[in-house]
Amino acid sequence: MAMAPLTLIANPGSASRKYAVYKGRHLLANLHFEHIGDRVIGSIQHDDKHYEVPVAAGSLDAVTGQLMELLQSEKLIQANEMIVLVGLRIVAPSAFFLQDRIVDDEAEAQLAAMEHRAPLHIAATRHELQVLREQFPAARIVGVSDSAFHATKPDVAWLYGIPLHDADRFDIKRFGYHGISVSSVIRTLRAAEKLPPKVVVCHLGSGASVTAVAHGKSIDTTMGYSPLEGLIMATRTGTIDTTAVKVLQESLGMDGDTMQEYLNKQSGLLGISGRSSDIRELLQLEADGDHYAGLALRTYVYAIQKAIGQMVAVLGGMDVLVFTGTVGERSAVVRQRITRNLHYLDVLLDDHANNSCTAPETLTPISKIAHSRPVLVIPADETAEMVRSVAKIAL
Repeated sequence: MAMAPLTLIANPGSASRKYAVYKGRHLLANLHFEHIGDRVIGSIQHDDKHYEVPVAAGSLDAVTGQLMELLQSEKLIQANEMIVLVGLRIVAPSAFFLQDRIVDDEAEAQLAAMEHRAPLHIAATRHELQVLREQFPAARIVGVSDSAFHATKPDVAWLYGIPLHDADRFDIKRFGYHGISVSSVIRTLRAAEKLPPKVVVCHLGSGASVTAVAHGKSIDTTMGYSPLEGLIMATRTGTIDTTAVKVLQESLGMDGDTMQEYLNKQSGLLGISGRSSDIRELLQLEADGDHYAGLALRTYVYAIQKAIGQMVAVLGGMDVLVFTGTVGERSAVVRQRITRNLHYLDVLLDDHANNSCTAPETLTPISKIAHSRPVLVIPADETAEMVRSVAKIAL
């Protein structure tokens, strides 16, 4: 009988690098790398162990080049074993990447041609892809679309108010993102036999979005052509008037790429507070009397409340509200602030259940039983979702 293939899942983010190694569908280890100060800190979780590992890389971009050596030195894979499949998360605004696909010459050419459209996201993907090819030359690489889950949206949820022939000719549509995360949430609900017809999913992390799911399928989401649209996020503006962008660009003397950097990396919670993009730090600053930290948090919560209302309107009601993503899973304070204005939706949290939920490993109810519609915290399992996609495409 053939041995189960070794699969590496690569999920590069703006502030971290996440990897997972699978043997078939069995998870061997999760690896996480992030900057702390001027150092890159790595950590590994496998079985019941979670520990830090030394990283020689001076930047997150260099981490991928050390993966094979690290996997072998930590005895996660043997010297004679090879990674034969790689799943790489693809965030790219296009109909071409609205499905999972083998990253062949055509796919690489499409990414190269699109880089000028979304340089911050696609440049990072292309760099990761190059290093993965160098590290694992024999592996088949599957691009796992972060938009594919939203392919079921109705036509009215795809369109901007621009001439349709231009939208079609230049591929300008509301593609949506965080699809891998939302798909994993829906899979968890279905497995627990708790998937009702109308679900609102709040993915709150450094990026943030709210998605309307009807009968297990996406029908709208707050992100659009790029992950910049929608909610105020850690360092992203969220939706902003293009005329305001034009005025900012002229006033600050920026070119297009520098303006993109400003909107994606210098704005959001960081821009409003002037201090931090980290929810935990902002809550502490607010408690210490920092007005701008409090203003940033209030604006953030307000944007999410509005978006939930939008998605409820799209669904014609709501059966369950789900929080996922790093902030959604861990911040009881943020969840409490968002939901305290949702009594009109019959949402009422159980304070003890909510406050106790700071690092859930499974689906966790946090609403008042018999007094509220269900409010659940569900940990996103993007790597498990991605390994399924890889197996479906490549095996």
